[in-house]
Amino acid sequence: MDPVKLLVAIVNYRTPALAVEAVAAIADEVRARGDTHVAVVDNASGDGSPALIGAAIAERGFGDWCTLIPLEVNGGFAAGNNAAVRWHQAQTGALPELVWLLNPDTRAHPGAIGALVDFVTAHPRVGICGSRCLWEDGKIWASAFRFHSPRSELNDALQFGPITRLLGNVEIALPPSDEPSRVDWVSGTSFMITRALIERVGLMDDGYFLYFEETDYCARAEAAGFETWTVPASRVTHIGGQSTGVTGTARAQKRRPRYWFFSRGRFFVHRYGVGATHLANFLWLAGRPLGRLIARLRGRPTDDPPRLWRDFLAAYYGPNGLMYAPRALIAERPAV
Repeated sequence: MDPVKLLVAIVNYRTPALAVEAVAAIADEVRARGDTHVAVVDNASGDGSPALIGAAIAERGFGDWCTLIPLEVNGGFAAGNNAAVRWHQAQTGALPELVWLLNPDTRAHPGAIGALVDFVTAHPRVGICGSRCLWEDGKIWASAFRFHSPRSELNDALQFGPITRLLGNVEIALPPSDEPSRVDWVSGTSFMITRALIERVGLMDDGYFLYFEETDYCARAEAAGFETWTVPASRVTHIGGQSTGVTGTARAQKRRPRYWFFSRGRFFVHRYGVGATHLANFLWLAGRPLGRLIARLRGRPTDDPPRLWRDFLAAYYGPNGLMYAPRALIAERPAV
Protein backbone atom coordinates (compact mmCIF):
# COMPACT_ATOMS: atom_id res chain seq x y z
CA MET A 1 0.00 0.00 0.00
CA ASP A 2 1.29 3.45 -0.93
CA PRO A 3 1.04 6.38 1.49
CA VAL A 4 -2.06 8.53 1.04
CA LYS A 5 -2.57 12.24 1.59
CA LEU A 6 -5.62 11.69 3.81
CA LEU A 7 -6.46 8.82 6.14
CA VAL A 8 -10.06 8.73 7.37
CA ALA A 9 -10.45 6.86 10.69
CA ILE A 10 -13.90 5.66 11.74
CA VAL A 11 -14.04 3.81 15.07
CA ASN A 12 -16.99 1.48 15.51
CA TYR A 13 -18.36 0.07 18.73
CA ARG A 14 -21.55 -1.93 18.27
CA THR A 15 -22.99 0.39 15.61
CA PRO A 16 -22.04 -1.50 12.41
CA ALA A 17 -24.97 -0.26 10.32
CA LEU A 18 -24.19 3.35 11.20
CA ALA A 19 -20.48 2.85 10.47
CA VAL A 20 -21.24 1.43 7.02
CA GLU A 21 -23.53 4.35 6.21
CA ALA A 22 -20.87 6.81 7.42
CA VAL A 23 -18.48 5.26 4.89
CA ALA A 24 -21.15 5.30 2.18
CA ALA A 25 -21.78 9.01 2.77
CA ILE A 26 -18.19 9.90 1.85
CA ALA A 27 -17.74 7.27 -0.88
CA ASP A 28 -18.29 9.58 -3.85
CA GLU A 29 -15.90 12.23 -2.54
CA VAL A 30 -13.25 9.66 -1.61
CA ARG A 31 -13.40 8.10 -5.08
CA ALA A 32 -13.25 11.50 -6.77
CA ARG A 33 -10.24 12.61 -4.71
CA GLY A 34 -8.10 9.56 -5.33
CA ASP A 35 -5.74 10.44 -2.47
CA THR A 36 -7.76 9.08 0.47
CA HIS A 37 -8.02 5.80 2.34
CA VAL A 38 -10.69 4.95 4.92
CA ALA A 39 -9.89 2.71 7.91
CA VAL A 40 -12.86 1.39 9.87
CA VAL A 41 -11.60 0.24 13.27
CA ASP A 42 -13.81 -2.13 15.21
CA ASN A 43 -13.17 -1.62 18.93
CA ALA A 44 -13.75 -5.24 20.01
CA SER A 45 -17.52 -4.84 19.70
CA GLY A 46 -18.21 -8.52 20.36
CA ASP A 47 -21.49 -8.33 18.45
CA GLY A 48 -20.46 -9.53 15.00
CA SER A 49 -19.62 -6.00 13.80
CA PRO A 50 -16.43 -7.02 11.91
CA ALA A 51 -18.27 -9.61 9.82
CA LEU A 52 -21.10 -7.20 9.03
CA ILE A 53 -18.80 -4.30 8.17
CA GLY A 54 -16.41 -6.49 6.17
CA ALA A 55 -19.27 -7.93 4.13
CA ALA A 56 -20.66 -4.46 3.44
CA ILE A 57 -17.25 -3.18 2.28
CA ALA A 58 -17.05 -6.05 -0.21
CA GLU A 59 -20.68 -5.89 -1.37
CA ARG A 60 -20.67 -2.13 -1.93
CA GLY A 61 -17.35 -2.09 -3.78
CA PHE A 62 -15.47 -0.09 -1.16
CA GLY A 63 -12.56 -2.51 -0.94
CA ASP A 64 -10.10 -0.51 -3.07
CA TRP A 65 -10.08 2.41 -0.65
CA CYS A 66 -11.56 1.12 2.63
CA THR A 67 -10.02 -1.33 5.11
CA LEU A 68 -11.49 -2.96 8.20
CA ILE A 69 -9.18 -3.15 11.23
CA PRO A 70 -10.65 -5.41 13.96
CA LEU A 71 -9.14 -4.93 17.41
CA GLU A 72 -9.09 -7.57 20.14
CA VAL A 73 -9.35 -5.07 23.01
CA ASN A 74 -11.57 -2.00 23.32
CA GLY A 75 -9.14 0.67 24.46
CA GLY A 76 -11.52 3.56 23.81
CA PHE A 77 -11.94 6.27 21.21
CA ALA A 78 -8.39 7.65 21.19
CA ALA A 79 -6.82 4.18 21.15
CA GLY A 80 -9.03 3.12 18.25
CA ASN A 81 -8.08 6.14 16.17
CA ASN A 82 -4.42 5.71 17.09
CA ALA A 83 -4.65 2.12 15.85
CA ALA A 84 -5.74 3.38 12.42
CA VAL A 85 -2.77 5.76 12.21
CA ARG A 86 -0.33 3.07 13.35
CA TRP A 87 -1.83 0.63 10.83
CA HIS A 88 -1.22 3.09 8.00
CA GLN A 89 2.30 3.76 9.20
CA ALA A 90 3.03 0.02 9.37
CA GLN A 91 1.62 -0.53 5.88
CA THR A 92 3.41 2.38 4.19
CA GLY A 93 6.34 3.32 6.41
CA ALA A 94 5.01 6.88 6.71
CA LEU A 95 2.36 9.00 8.37
CA PRO A 96 -0.42 10.36 6.16
CA GLU A 97 -0.31 14.07 5.50
CA LEU A 98 -3.72 14.45 7.14
CA VAL A 99 -5.89 12.29 9.41
CA TRP A 100 -9.65 12.83 9.62
CA LEU A 101 -11.35 11.32 12.66
CA LEU A 102 -15.00 10.78 11.80
CA ASN A 103 -17.61 9.33 14.14
CA PRO A 104 -19.62 6.38 12.87
CA ASP A 105 -22.87 8.11 13.82
CA THR A 106 -22.41 10.80 11.16
CA ARG A 107 -23.43 11.52 7.60
CA ALA A 108 -20.90 13.82 5.96
CA HIS A 109 -22.37 16.24 3.46
CA PRO A 110 -20.92 16.49 -0.07
CA GLY A 111 -17.68 18.45 -0.01
CA ALA A 112 -17.13 17.97 3.74
CA ILE A 113 -13.69 16.45 3.17
CA GLY A 114 -12.53 19.01 0.63
CA ALA A 115 -13.54 21.99 2.75
CA LEU A 116 -11.37 20.79 5.65
CA VAL A 117 -8.44 19.75 3.46
CA ASP A 118 -8.44 23.03 1.55
CA PHE A 119 -8.60 25.10 4.74
CA VAL A 120 -5.82 23.33 6.60
CA THR A 121 -3.63 23.24 3.48
CA ALA A 122 -3.99 27.01 3.06
CA HIS A 123 -3.22 27.74 6.74
CA PRO A 124 0.02 26.05 7.84
CA ARG A 125 -0.31 27.17 11.46
CA VAL A 126 -3.51 25.12 11.80
CA GLY A 127 -2.97 21.71 13.36
CA ILE A 128 -6.62 20.76 13.90
CA CYS A 129 -9.88 21.74 12.23
CA GLY A 130 -13.42 20.51 12.58
CA SER A 131 -16.74 20.58 10.75
CA ARG A 132 -20.04 22.20 11.56
CA CYS A 133 -22.24 19.50 13.11
CA LEU A 134 -25.98 19.36 12.53
CA TRP A 135 -28.80 17.43 14.10
CA GLU A 136 -30.94 15.33 11.80
CA ASP A 137 -33.51 18.14 11.61
CA GLY A 138 -30.83 20.52 10.33
CA LYS A 139 -30.38 22.48 13.54
CA ILE A 140 -26.81 23.32 14.52
CA TRP A 141 -25.26 21.05 17.13
CA ALA A 142 -22.48 22.67 19.20
CA SER A 143 -19.10 21.51 17.93
CA ALA A 144 -16.73 24.40 18.75
CA PHE A 145 -15.79 25.27 22.30
CA ARG A 146 -13.72 27.11 24.89
CA PHE A 147 -11.54 25.09 27.25
CA HIS A 148 -13.06 23.95 30.53
CA SER A 149 -11.72 25.75 33.61
CA PRO A 150 -12.59 26.11 37.30
CA ARG A 151 -14.68 29.20 36.44
CA SER A 152 -16.53 27.36 33.70
CA GLU A 153 -17.34 24.55 36.14
CA LEU A 154 -19.01 27.03 38.47
CA ASN A 155 -20.90 28.53 35.56
CA ASP A 156 -21.99 25.10 34.35
CA ALA A 157 -23.22 24.22 37.83
CA LEU A 158 -25.26 27.41 38.27
CA GLN A 159 -26.52 28.09 34.73
CA PHE A 160 -27.68 31.57 35.75
CA GLY A 161 -27.27 34.52 33.38
CA PRO A 162 -26.15 37.18 35.90
CA ILE A 163 -23.44 34.84 37.22
CA THR A 164 -22.34 34.00 33.67
CA ARG A 165 -21.91 37.70 32.90
CA LEU A 166 -20.03 38.26 36.17
CA LEU A 167 -17.63 35.38 35.44
CA GLY A 168 -16.84 36.63 31.92
CA ASN A 169 -16.44 34.49 28.82
CA VAL A 170 -16.76 31.04 30.38
CA GLU A 171 -19.55 29.39 28.38
CA ILE A 172 -17.99 26.24 26.95
CA ALA A 173 -20.07 26.03 23.77
CA LEU A 174 -19.35 28.88 21.36
CA PRO A 175 -22.06 30.53 19.27
CA PRO A 176 -21.97 29.29 15.68
CA SER A 177 -20.43 31.44 12.96
CA ASP A 178 -20.79 31.11 9.22
CA GLU A 179 -17.11 31.96 8.78
CA PRO A 180 -14.10 29.87 9.80
CA SER A 181 -13.18 30.70 13.39
CA ARG A 182 -10.24 30.01 15.65
CA VAL A 183 -11.45 28.21 18.78
CA ASP A 184 -9.99 26.36 21.77
CA TRP A 185 -11.24 22.93 20.73
CA VAL A 186 -13.56 21.18 18.32
CA SER A 187 -15.69 18.08 18.66
CA GLY A 188 -14.12 14.71 17.88
CA THR A 189 -17.20 14.01 15.77
CA SER A 190 -15.29 15.47 12.80
CA PHE A 191 -11.68 16.23 13.65
CA MET A 192 -8.87 16.70 11.09
CA ILE A 193 -5.24 16.52 12.24
CA THR A 194 -2.06 17.38 10.35
CA ARG A 195 1.02 15.23 10.13
CA ALA A 196 3.09 18.15 11.43
CA LEU A 197 1.07 18.12 14.64
CA ILE A 198 1.41 14.36 15.09
CA GLU A 199 5.16 14.61 14.55
CA ARG A 200 5.40 17.38 17.16
CA VAL A 201 3.15 16.13 19.98
CA GLY A 202 2.44 12.47 19.16
CA LEU A 203 -0.91 10.75 18.82
CA MET A 204 -4.03 11.29 20.89
CA ASP A 205 -3.74 10.32 24.53
CA ASP A 206 -5.16 6.80 24.83
CA GLY A 207 -5.18 7.21 28.60
CA TYR A 208 -8.64 8.62 27.92
CA PHE A 209 -11.17 5.88 27.33
CA LEU A 210 -13.85 8.28 26.10
CA TYR A 211 -14.55 12.02 26.36
CA PHE A 212 -12.12 14.93 26.77
CA GLU A 213 -9.53 13.26 24.53
CA GLU A 214 -10.13 15.77 21.74
CA THR A 215 -10.15 18.64 24.26
CA ASP A 216 -6.82 17.46 25.60
CA TYR A 217 -5.35 17.07 22.11
CA CYS A 218 -6.34 20.61 21.15
CA ALA A 219 -4.74 21.88 24.38
CA ARG A 220 -1.53 20.04 23.52
CA ALA A 221 -1.67 21.48 20.00
CA GLU A 222 -2.03 24.99 21.41
CA ALA A 223 0.92 24.47 23.73
CA ALA A 224 3.02 23.36 20.74
CA GLY A 225 2.13 26.49 18.75
CA PHE A 226 -0.62 25.07 16.53
CA GLU A 227 -4.08 26.56 16.01
CA THR A 228 -7.50 24.90 16.10
CA TRP A 229 -10.27 26.14 13.81
CA THR A 230 -13.87 25.33 13.01
CA VAL A 231 -14.75 25.30 9.30
CA PRO A 232 -18.53 25.66 8.79
CA ALA A 233 -18.28 24.97 5.04
CA SER A 234 -17.59 21.35 6.04
CA ARG A 235 -20.80 19.88 7.39
CA VAL A 236 -21.76 16.57 8.96
CA THR A 237 -25.06 15.41 10.35
CA HIS A 238 -24.53 13.83 13.75
CA ILE A 239 -26.71 11.27 15.50
CA GLY A 240 -25.24 11.81 18.96
CA GLY A 241 -24.50 9.36 21.75
CA GLN A 242 -25.50 6.18 19.93
CA SER A 243 -22.84 4.05 21.66
CA THR A 244 -22.83 5.63 25.12
CA GLY A 245 -25.99 7.62 25.83
CA VAL A 246 -23.88 10.34 27.50
CA THR A 247 -24.76 12.75 24.72
CA GLY A 248 -27.74 12.93 22.39
CA THR A 249 -31.39 12.38 23.21
CA ALA A 250 -30.65 9.70 25.83
CA ARG A 251 -28.23 11.84 27.87
CA ALA A 252 -30.62 12.50 30.78
CA GLN A 253 -31.74 8.89 31.03
CA LYS A 254 -28.48 7.10 31.93
CA ARG A 255 -26.10 7.64 34.82
CA ARG A 256 -22.78 9.23 33.93
CA PRO A 257 -20.19 6.41 33.57
CA ARG A 258 -17.06 6.41 35.71
CA TYR A 259 -14.82 6.79 32.67
CA TRP A 260 -16.37 10.23 32.07
CA PHE A 261 -15.25 11.38 35.53
CA PHE A 262 -11.79 9.91 34.95
CA SER A 263 -11.46 11.70 31.60
CA ARG A 264 -12.60 15.00 33.03
CA GLY A 265 -10.17 14.65 35.94
CA ARG A 266 -7.31 13.70 33.63
CA PHE A 267 -7.87 16.78 31.50
CA PHE A 268 -8.05 19.13 34.48
CA VAL A 269 -4.99 17.69 36.21
CA HIS A 270 -2.92 17.80 33.00
CA ARG A 271 -3.94 21.36 32.15
CA TYR A 272 -4.28 23.05 35.54
CA GLY A 273 -2.66 20.83 38.16
CA VAL A 274 -4.03 18.99 41.17
CA GLY A 275 -4.87 22.06 43.28
CA ALA A 276 -6.92 23.74 40.55
CA THR A 277 -8.71 20.45 39.89
CA HIS A 278 -9.78 20.29 43.55
CA LEU A 279 -11.00 23.88 43.19
CA ALA A 280 -12.96 23.06 40.02
CA ASN A 281 -14.53 20.07 41.77
CA PHE A 282 -15.48 22.13 44.82
CA LEU A 283 -17.04 24.89 42.69
CA TRP A 284 -19.09 22.34 40.75
CA LEU A 285 -20.20 20.45 43.87
CA ALA A 286 -21.11 23.64 45.73
CA GLY A 287 -22.80 25.23 42.75
CA ARG A 288 -24.88 22.35 41.42
CA PRO A 289 -27.54 22.22 44.18
CA LEU A 290 -27.91 26.00 44.00
CA GLY A 291 -28.17 25.81 40.23
CA ARG A 292 -30.95 23.25 40.43
CA LEU A 293 -32.79 25.40 42.98
CA ILE A 294 -32.51 28.44 40.69
CA ALA A 295 -33.81 26.39 37.76
CA ARG A 296 -36.76 25.12 39.82
CA LEU A 297 -37.67 28.62 40.99
CA ARG A 298 -37.55 29.85 37.41
CA GLY A 299 -39.64 26.92 36.19
CA ARG A 300 -36.89 25.65 33.91
CA PRO A 301 -36.27 21.91 33.47
CA THR A 302 -32.85 20.36 33.92
CA ASP A 303 -31.51 17.42 31.92
CA ASP A 304 -28.99 16.08 34.41
CA PRO A 305 -28.57 12.30 34.33
CA PRO A 306 -29.70 10.41 37.43
CA ARG A 307 -27.57 10.72 40.59
CA LEU A 308 -25.11 13.08 38.89
CA TRP A 309 -24.17 15.07 42.02
CA ARG A 310 -23.67 11.94 44.13
CA ASP A 311 -21.78 10.13 41.38
CA PHE A 312 -19.51 13.17 40.95
CA LEU A 313 -18.72 13.26 44.65
CA ALA A 314 -18.16 9.49 44.85
CA ALA A 315 -15.99 9.35 41.73
CA TYR A 316 -13.53 11.95 43.04
CA TYR A 317 -13.78 11.68 46.84
CA GLY A 318 -15.57 8.45 47.72
CA PRO A 319 -13.87 5.10 48.41
CA ASN A 320 -11.17 4.70 45.75
CA GLY A 321 -11.88 8.26 44.64
CA LEU A 322 -9.79 9.54 41.76
CA MET A 323 -8.43 12.56 43.66
CA TYR A 324 -6.85 10.36 46.32
CA ALA A 325 -4.36 9.11 43.73
CA PRO A 326 -4.07 11.94 41.18
CA ARG A 327 -0.85 10.48 39.75
CA ALA A 328 -3.06 7.85 38.10
CA LEU A 329 -4.67 10.69 36.17
CA ILE A 330 -1.38 11.87 34.65
CA ALA A 331 0.18 8.71 33.26
CA GLU A 332 2.48 8.91 30.23
CA ARG A 333 1.02 9.93 26.90
CA PRO A 334 1.41 7.77 23.77
CA ALA A 335 4.06 8.54 21.18
CA VAL A 336 3.61 8.08 17.44
